[in-house]
Amino acid sequence: SSTVLIFLFLLFVKHAFCDLAIQRLFPSNKTEYFNKPAHTHYFHHGAGTFLVALMIDIKFAFVVGFLDYLIHWHVDFCKSCVRQHYGWEEQDLSFWVLQSVDQILHYLTYILFSLLVLQFYV
Repeated sequence: SSTVLIFLFLLFVKHAFCDLAIQRLFPSNKTEYFNKPAHTHYFHHGAGTFLVALMIDIKFAFVVGFLDYLIHWHVDFCKSCVRQHYGWEEQDLSFWVLQSVDQILHYLTYILFSLLVLQFYV
């Protein structure tokens, strides 16, 4: 359905803005589980997903917005802990492989949300 494709595309646009343009304004230590600036970043993702999902349904928007906040938090926290544990820096190939896995997990989240739209709203 074109609705699902537009929904998924808008989630990817939201992700790019939150992970690239906005995140740099809130430097954080994501290895701290309750780091306030990190949670600001996760909140941006949840709020952005909420806004995109309003095109589907307001209850759905609240659910996936909150889920995106939680999922983004835990994916980024785990990625940051692995990176810190191994001491990987930007010049290391392992750093970029880990970044790639991080992004794949975020994209998978949006695909799963889109499948929910297909299952329950289209």
